[in-house]
This record gives sequence, structure tokens and C-alpha cells, in this order.
Amino acid sequence: MSCHARRVARLSTALAVLVLATTLPTGCAREPEATRAIRLSAERYLSALARKDFGEIRNRATCLVPLQAVQGGNVLRIDPTRRTTIGTLDSLAASSAKLHRETDSLWIRAGEGNREVLFQASRRAGRLEVTYRNALRAVSVSRPDSLAGSKAVVETCSLRVRVRYAGELVGPKPVDREMILRMLRAPGGSWIAFSLYTVEDDPQPDAV
Repeated sequence: MSCHARRVARLSTALAVLVLATTLPTGCAREPEATRAIRLSAERYLSALARKDFGEIRNRATCLVPLQAVQGGNVLRIDPTRRTTIGTLDSLAASSAKLHRETDSLWIRAGEGNREVLFQASRRAGRLEVTYRNALRAVSVSRPDSLAGSKAVVETCSLRVRVRYAGELVGPKPVDREMILRMLRAPGGSWIAFSLYTVEDDPQPDAV
């Protein structure tokens, strides 16, 4: 083979490799096992919501979600996991309950001028309290055969998901909403959903 022919052959091989690399589906990239476990748990939870499978929902979540119009959902993004202790969750739950009582009291006594602002603050404080309480409940659902102490470390993860709603309550066309799903895993346990809110309603809790 001549020098020119060898150069042509090497060029053809390089082009073939480049074409193959750019046409392979992105799903071929291997997802880390820990991330895959979170994704699968989230997908199974969303599927249970769509099927109205109450038994499966109880096994996979501690948050209450209106089910009638939910048709399905998919995971858009998985944020890095975080670690916190059960003692920290206890403290946050107590402080958020106190905040909820205070904002509720202010709203009830408020005049017309700032009543709406205080009402929204009270709603957010209520969602925050519920989120922490549900996170604590998720610990025992994640690992029902173990009693974890206040120093036990749990993992949490926030996910961006898209949920589809359809039916009489929604209208003639389905509606997709981006939502924040939060999950928790006790040591050696499974991932449990403890919060699902629209992006604008998410209370943005600390530590989870």
C-alpha cells in the first residue's frame, strides 16, 4: 500500500470513529449506581401516583399529594445528595412549627393592608413545617426494621421532575408542571419521597 493510500485509510477510520461517537444515544453514558437508585425510586413513586396505587404510595412516600388528575411524570434533574442528622431534622421541625404559629397569629390579627402578605408567609411556614415532619416520618419508612437515634445520619436529595395532569379538573388538554421532589434515605434503607411541590410553592427547606 502506498503512503497516500495509508493516509486515506487512516483518515477514513478516524472519520468513522467520529461519526460513531456523535451518533451513539446519550443514554449509553453509564449513570452512577447511587444516582440510578434515586432515579428508579422517584420514577416508581411517580408511576404509583399515576396508577392511584395507595399501597405502593404508602411504601414510597410520606407526603400527601392530590391524585385525581395525575397521569404520570419523569425525572428531569437529580441534584447532589446531602447528609444531615435526625437530631437536626427534629430541631428544624420544632423551629418551623414555632414559626408557623407565629405567622398564623400575625395573619389573624393583621389589618387589610398586609393581610395577603402575611397569609402567604403563613402558608409557606405551614408547608415548611409539614416538609420537616414528613422527612422525619420518612426515616422509619425507609428502614422500618431499625430504630435510628438522633445522631444517625440520613441522606436527602432534591429532584426536578415533570408531572402531567389531565382530566375534568384540568381541562381539554393535559398540563405538564415542573415540580420539586425531595427524597430521604436512612442508613441501609430505601429512598422515600417526603415532599412534592410546584417550583413556586416549594418551601426551600434548609439541610434537606
